[in-house]
Amino acid sequence: MNFFEKIWERLKEPKGAWLLLFYIAFACMIAGTLTLVILIPEQTVWHFILYPFAALMLAYFVYTIVYLAPKMRENIIAFLKRHKFTSSLYENYGYRTLMFSVLSLIVNMGFVIFMGVMAFMTGSAWYISITLYYLMLILMKGNVFYSKRKQDADYKKAKTYRFCGILFIFLTIAMSGMIVLIYTSNMYFEFAGIMIYAVAAFTFYKLIWAIYNIFKAKKQDDLYVQCVRNINLASALVSIIVLQVAMFQAFAPEYNTSFANGLTGGAVSIIILALGILMIVKGNKVLKQEKKNE
Repeated sequence: MNFFEKIWERLKEPKGAWLLLFYIAFACMIAGTLTLVILIPEQTVWHFILYPFAALMLAYFVYTIVYLAPKMRENIIAFLKRHKFTSSLYENYGYRTLMFSVLSLIVNMGFVIFMGVMAFMTGSAWYISITLYYLMLILMKGNVFYSKRKQDADYKKAKTYRFCGILFIFLTIAMSGMIVLIYTSNMYFEFAGIMIYAVAAFTFYKLIWAIYNIFKAKKQDDLYVQCVRNINLASALVSIIVLQVAMFQAFAPEYNTSFANGLTGGAVSIIILALGILMIVKGNKVLKQEKKNE
């Protein structure tokens, strides 16, 4: 095997020191290209030299990721299965759903504290409405976790599921207050600079992921999991209202967008209200079935 054949084999099956050297070279190439673009924005001969190399290295970088992905997946799965906690996270969808929801609960608690302080300092009905909304989310998720810890019977699951449905009704009332303030008082959310693009990307990801998990949770036949997924969907839907109001403020502040914001807010309120009613009906149905079984 000659020199060029050895190089070709290493390129086809990257590993070890070769792969490490390439990643270092790729990082240096990206840094150099960005530095050149920032310091010398006008086109020079260096631009025409670096761009093709950067493109080739980027293409090979993608190839190495695709090539290594199956092996990385096997190693990650093997590592996860070595420990009880990570093994449960990997193999048990319901357990994974509840554990990740704990993280979102902590984030919501921090946000409520911040908004509560703002509401106390300003006395604004706007901040009070937002605080009440997130407090309701915390109460719902906290109730699910408490019930899961105390009892895992179907009867308890149905009662918790129904209770969350009732809270959805109150959640709609809290959210309606936000919508009224947007519509009548010209209040809005605003994100600085390019932050709005990151918020938009995260909001659409959050909504798509919430919808996907709603359908996935139905296959699990676990009312605790379904309850958490419904709460996440309600949160994602309200994020759409926040995003719409912020984008109108950022890109069309001179126009009166109260009607459009109110329309979207009303639609979201109806969806959440309907979701709450369906949860109450389903919870009652399961409870009646459990009583018959007894």
